[in-house]
Amino acid sequence: MIKIRLRNFLEIATSIILLYIIISLGWETFRFFNSEMIIGLVFIISIIHIFILLKTDLKRNYKLMVFLSFFILVIFIIFSLWKIFLCNDEKITDDIKIYLLVSLILHILIRVTYFIRIIYSKINNPAFIFIISFVSLSFLGSFLLMFPASTVKKISFIDALFTSTSAVCVTGLSVLDTAKDFTYLGKVIILILVELGGLGILTITSFFSYFFKDGFSFKEAIFVSNFLNTKTTSNVLTLAVKVVMFTITIELIGTLLIYCSIKDQNTIETDSPLFFSIFHSISAFCNSGFSTLSKGLYSHSVRFNYFLQIIVAFLLILGGIGFNILFNFFTYIWLTIKKYFYKIFKDEYLHHPAHIVTLNTKIVVTTTVFLLFFGTVFYYISEYHSSLSEHSSFYGKWIASFFSSATSRTAGFHVVNMNNLAPITIFLTIFLMWIGASPASTGGGIKTSTFALALMNIISLSRGKNRLEIERKEIPSESIRLSFSIIMLSLIVIYISILIIIFLDPKKDILSISFEVFSAFSTVGLSLGITSSLSNGSKLILICLMLLGRIGIFNVMVGLFKKNKISSHYYYRFPKGNILIN
Repeated sequence: MIKIRLRNFLEIATSIILLYIIISLGWETFRFFNSEMIIGLVFIISIIHIFILLKTDLKRNYKLMVFLSFFILVIFIIFSLWKIFLCNDEKITDDIKIYLLVSLILHILIRVTYFIRIIYSKINNPAFIFIISFVSLSFLGSFLLMFPASTVKKISFIDALFTSTSAVCVTGLSVLDTAKDFTYLGKVIILILVELGGLGILTITSFFSYFFKDGFSFKEAIFVSNFLNTKTTSNVLTLAVKVVMFTITIELIGTLLIYCSIKDQNTIETDSPLFFSIFHSISAFCNSGFSTLSKGLYSHSVRFNYFLQIIVAFLLILGGIGFNILFNFFTYIWLTIKKYFYKIFKDEYLHHPAHIVTLNTKIVVTTTVFLLFFGTVFYYISEYHSSLSEHSSFYGKWIASFFSSATSRTAGFHVVNMNNLAPITIFLTIFLMWIGASPASTGGGIKTSTFALALMNIISLSRGKNRLEIERKEIPSESIRLSFSIIMLSLIVIYISILIIIFLDPKKDILSISFEVFSAFSTVGLSLGITSSLSNGSKLILICLMLLGRIGIFNVMVGLFKKNKISSHYYYRFPKGNILIN
């Protein structure tokens, strides 16, 4: 009975803490936001955890969750006490307040993770969970961005929802100036939404579940494997942890490199070079395109910083090529290094498994390299005397062209004047945006593998073959049908969206509208400058497009129309009916 009361009290206390944090962060004048109150809350919650852990009849899953939460709270308490007794600084109180506030937020996140796992067991549709996670996060983000402490001046709900959705869907389209319209807190909220949207709620919850799991249910494995785009459910929890750890590692390296590239620049338009580095590293790897500069990377202070452009471009490519591809590629590199190490230092020949590099990796990497090369050359030729003219050096033009080619398929950063682009360059950019990034990545679009598979199937049919074979492997007909379905669905949705926006905003240029729609659907974030001037109806259309592009239109259809039970059509086949084509 005491256990039940303590558990209920802990849940109530967690809800009160969440409300307290929201009010404290949202309204800077909140009188109870002080160190004494936060320290008291942390100690009370920690004591409740101790009493719960003393009970022997707890479920192992719940007990491990409570222990992890208690461990995090204790770590922050010890660190705060160390700061009090060993340091003499006027800012110690504010530092402790921040440390303990972070511990409370982590405590809530762990509780939310446990709650989401309960939801997993109640719903049998992975696609539906996937959709709800992004939609809910978008609305939660819009609520947080409307706090008085998040913005310089009051913003409308539609603008807050647009910004939040753009961040969650890692798009980068914006109706507001991130640098001028949002406070430091608002930028932090946007950054958190970008990180959560790039990795996905299911991946984040799986990461925390790894530390207090009591076995990972088959249903949960299916949910996470659907998001990570892996066919197997074995070791999917470990894969989710690898994704999170790899992302954090790359973002830390990106932060360090970006900081080194700007540390000598006194003209940079930001209060903190470190925050600038962290923000753009996460934004780049997650392919979001958000920037703390008013004009993004086209701002004069960083426009000609080619080292920064190379760093951001490679972060974009790493984030957009897909985690499965990266892990497969790094496995190949590691085994190759290991093989030569044994051969040189131990005089042994190390046998490693054949076909380490999968067919999927070969197709994605080949398509990505081709598109990057083709886009770079095209930008250089078409924009040499136009938008690239302000880059005086030879290597500057090539780097700007390479950056434009990389960002056109994944993120909304730009280092050239978008309003000066030639019409043919705009059409090429639309094509690159439509293809987008690779599967299981942070980018959008129809994906490189989809485009490559459809193109190779057309070539195969034109040669008179009735099946698609690549490197002595037959591609399943289901994959080919899926690729053409995604292509057709994307074109239908894009066409209808353009039609509606033309009706809602008839004075806008049709090319600019088309560019905007392709950018939103492919979660790229590039714009010809009409986003903020669109009507509310057009903004809602773009919001829906960003969600469809990030979630995947086919996933939406599966979530809405797929039956949970096994349909009877798997057990019989109708006679074939021939339809005349061409």
